[in-house]
Amino acid sequence: MTMSRRCIDTLMDLVEIKLSCLEVTDREDMRERELLMRCAQELRAEAQGEDGRNTEFSAPKRRGRKPKHLQFHELHAA
Repeated sequence: MTMSRRCIDTLMDLVEIKLSCLEVTDREDMRERELLMRCAQELRAEAQGEDGRNTEFSAPKRRGRKPKHLQFHELHAA
């Protein structure tokens, strides 16, 4: 996809504004935040002349407890 540098910069500004205003209160907000972060990453790749669809996206960290086999390992290591 070809876009002018000016369009990419404008879209980046809009995505960053939306990210700064977004308050994450539930899972739906978290999904929207992840989507916006992905959009920003693709736009950055497009600005550098790469195909934004092919950029790797780092998955968000898992929340919650560790699996039991990892919890027990930490207890016995001490």
